[in-house]
Amino acid sequence: MHYRAPLFERLAEWHDIEVVHRGPELSGDWRFKQRVVEYRKFGPFDLVTDDLSSDIDVLVVMQNLRLIQYWLLPFRFWRRFAFVFWGIGVSSSGGLARKKNLISWVRGFCSSFADGIGFYSAYPLSFYPQKALDKAVVVGNSVESPTAENTSAGEKDSILFIGTLDARKGLPLLLNVFARYLKALPAGSAVRSLRVVGDGPQRKELEALAKSLGIGDSVRFEGAVTDAEAKKVFFEKAAVTVSPLQAGLSVAESFSFGVPFITHKNPVSGGEYLSIEDGENGFLFETEDELLAALLKVGGDPAVRVRLGNNSYEFYRANLQMSQFAERFDKLLRDSYARFKH
Repeated sequence: MHYRAPLFERLAEWHDIEVVHRGPELSGDWRFKQRVVEYRKFGPFDLVTDDLSSDIDVLVVMQNLRLIQYWLLPFRFWRRFAFVFWGIGVSSSGGLARKKNLISWVRGFCSSFADGIGFYSAYPLSFYPQKALDKAVVVGNSVESPTAENTSAGEKDSILFIGTLDARKGLPLLLNVFARYLKALPAGSAVRSLRVVGDGPQRKELEALAKSLGIGDSVRFEGAVTDAEAKKVFFEKAAVTVSPLQAGLSVAESFSFGVPFITHKNPVSGGEYLSIEDGENGFLFETEDELLAALLKVGGDPAVRVRLGNNSYEFYRANLQMSQFAERFDKLLRDSYARFKH
């Protein structure tokens, strides 16, 4: 909820926005309203114990098949509000789905009866029938970066990971490859530390692994950092951000500071990694050797990291700013309502 708040706040400049969620309520002074509701399990589904307001104009629902009650709403043809689906568009728990199946067919069929569909990326478009595509738009997905600045030309001394320390991120892989990186790095390179910003269930295991690999002094576990100015300090010194097996909104945040990004060619992701153009604003790898080669290119050659960093910042400026995200979402809301009324 917290990372979505800037989007809702911008939309609330133009609309009366109410966000219904499972809690906890987000503290602060916001233009948008909040309503915390209870979710109840019913087999594999989640049932939301909340009655829809009678005076809404547009209902936006996350495209989660477990919210079965909302997937049936497009077929309530007597409803008095426009209905919009919003989300990744395909299954993503093990990386973005590659093939159509029964679930994707159900998703596409139900979406055909919505008044609008907002996707994070263009990736899922081929999974949907034309009737759904006629009202679909790529709104993107981004995160507020209030201290955004192109830092690519600054002095860099580290490789950065930022996020929760859990198994799906692939951090043991990063530590093992980083140990090889230190041995292969040219003597004159200053990029000789790995900063791990975040906390989570794997922290003790990762600290022990770093020591066993003999790189304990080169890996700094910084803990969770949420303050925007404090995070900027890490990006200012980072030659590259790496998240081996999962790539989400940290891609956009990294780009907002002119820091390229490295991840797997098929990571767990909502599609955010599709912003990475291999060799242009980051690298996509398949094997450990490819990850090592990417790290050495960025860590060992200042000209490469400046080029990639400038490209990543320009991509952010052209596509990923929160203001652009909000404007695309606003258009989705207005077009969906006009389609419903027509």
